[in-house]
Amino acid sequence: MDKTINDWLLQYDKIKEIAEMIHTEELPDEENTLALQRNGVEELKLRYLNDKGWYRQYQYVLLLKSNSEDDLQRLDNLDWLDDLSNWIHQKNITRDYPELKNMKVKKISCSNAITYETSEDGSISTYYLQLYFDIRGGI
Repeated sequence: MDKTINDWLLQYDKIKEIAEMIHTEELPDEENTLALQRNGVEELKLRYLNDKGWYRQYQYVLLLKSNSEDDLQRLDNLDWLDDLSNWIHQKNITRDYPELKNMKVKKISCSNAITYETSEDGSISTYYLQLYFDIRGGI
């Protein structure tokens, strides 16, 4: 499932401006990289009493490591995350979701586009975007 979500995110054209791939779990040492980390799974209530299967929210963090030597670079990085958030919002409206085996994505959302960490000299920052995938399975 994580690879499918990773591949779905790679459909966002502007990701190629940052990196050719999204790493799993860990950011490499170099800048201009992305990583996708799963940081939780929460059980959600089924809509109706007679519903079969399960409903869960898979929670991820997308990390962006990029140059941040001046205010303009930092603002550009946050704008990039805002653009990605808007892309995800549009995909949610059109229900253009990742295709998962034996599971169905019902909703995608995101939050917390923030600066997560900055190097001692301030030249490189890591930015954080929380992603939520509400998924139905076992049906």
